[in-house]
Amino acid sequence: MLKKDLSIIFYINKLFQSKVFINSIPEKFFDDIDGKIVKINLKNLSYNMMIKIHDNAFQLIDDEDKFDVELIASPITFAMFVLTKGSDQFSSKISINGDIDTANKFNQFISSSEKLRELANHILGENISNTLEEKLSNATSSFQKLFQETSSDIVDLLVDDINVIPTKNDITKFLDDVDDLKSRADKLYQEHKDV
Repeated sequence: MLKKDLSIIFYINKLFQSKVFINSIPEKFFDDIDGKIVKINLKNLSYNMMIKIHDNAFQLIDDEDKFDVELIASPITFAMFVLTKGSDQFSSKISINGDIDTANKFNQFISSSEKLRELANHILGENISNTLEEKLSNATSSFQKLFQETSSDIVDLLVDDINVIPTKNDITKFLDDVDDLKSRADKLYQEHKDV
């Protein structure tokens, strides 16, 4: 195992604590969730992300038992939630344990196009961030269209399957008809077996 001062968390935090990064964050950007610890539990991965918000900055922390809120989602669901700017279709699939107010504020931060746009403008510059936003908007529209079409196709498939699958009454009638046919065949056989 890597020493703590050589871990990836150490280097990410070094970036987050650099003057360039701190100066790129608008003043009072994280005030609503200052002092909170958010745990992001990515299902199907043996990795939890712990984010501590403090003094208008954030820091990844390791081995923290106490947290204010835990968000539990698959990596894809969480990524789609961020990309779709908080779409209800994905937010409904994120389980929340702990302080609901903190979760709501954190989710608002993640899904706030204005705050993300402001942060991107400070970090990347206006031209690059506008291009990136346009690309993400196109990708989001494509994903939403894909999910809507897929949902519609699944509903159509299920409706078609329901029409193909026999009902209990259909099965009962079929069995009665088979029994009737068998008894008539037996009767005919008895009448004509001597011929």
